[in-house]
Amino acid sequence: MRFSNLIISLAAGIAVLSAHSLVQKRATTTCSTPSGPGFCSSTSTACTGGTYVSGYCPGAASVQCCVATCTAPAGKGVCEPTSNSCSGTYTSGLCPGPSDVECCAGTGGGSGTGSGVAGLDISGTPPSSFWSCAASTYKVVAIEGYIQGCAQGGEVKSNFVANYKAAKAAGISRIDAYLFPCTGTQPNGVACKSPATQLSEFLNAVDSNGMTISHYWFDIEPTSTANGDACNAWNLGSTANAALAKQWVAALQNSGRTWGIYANGNQWTTMFASRSTDIGSQLPLWAVQADGVTGVNTVSTFMGGWTSAVAKQYKLDTTACGTGVDLDSFLT
Repeated sequence: MRFSNLIISLAAGIAVLSAHSLVQKRATTTCSTPSGPGFCSSTSTACTGGTYVSGYCPGAASVQCCVATCTAPAGKGVCEPTSNSCSGTYTSGLCPGPSDVECCAGTGGGSGTGSGVAGLDISGTPPSSFWSCAASTYKVVAIEGYIQGCAQGGEVKSNFVANYKAAKAAGISRIDAYLFPCTGTQPNGVACKSPATQLSEFLNAVDSNGMTISHYWFDIEPTSTANGDACNAWNLGSTANAALAKQWVAALQNSGRTWGIYANGNQWTTMFASRSTDIGSQLPLWAVQADGVTGVNTVSTFMGGWTSAVAKQYKLDTTACGTGVDLDSFLT
């Protein structure tokens, strides 16, 4: 009887230990947020080197996504469960959380190195509540500063200054601006102002209002009044379009500002002779690839001589903080 009790006790003890072992070996839950990838953890545990983002983990409200960066011998990276794929290298001991959360870093490093930070771009005029909400989640905001304005041949966007001031007051550290130029022939017969004039008007608005713009972007995309757009763009024929685009790029490079090109590879051949037509690959690319996947290093659609990007617009015409925006990832 005593021997039987001993056997039962031992069996029970082994069962408890086995169950405990299984709990310890359970993989940490991964999560993905606009600020990047992370792991789910209770907010009672410190998210050292990062921040908790709510709404991306199962369970209680206190279980949130810890999004943390790290620095390994291979370079800068992000803290992720090792169950995630890392095309760089995982290094232990550099991240908060369980032992299976390690630093994913290295050239091309999966969802770590090269993924960038969360951003958005906006053209409308949002309520004041939008900016404080955006500042808590997004590191970069790109504001439309100049529009086609085909009734005038190009014009400064009427809400540019107000949006900049609101973003600045909310504490958004990186504010970019983009120029959507007048580049086509219009049904109303109004000619587009020269690239020099449009650029001068845009930069004068920046300087005269004391703006500090981090990065400037030149928006290249076709529009057509036949498709319901307000203006025509890049409808001059492939040869003339390429010549005009190169004229614009030269003006941008001579402006003394940091410029990049915003464009969609799938629209390239509607404007230029071929997908390989290079009008300015010496400038960095903000690629449009609306696949819903965050991370600059997930861009796979290139054109015009570019083989890499520094920003990715991954979701179009969506809502964030109650306002219509596009979502992006930006390298910093």
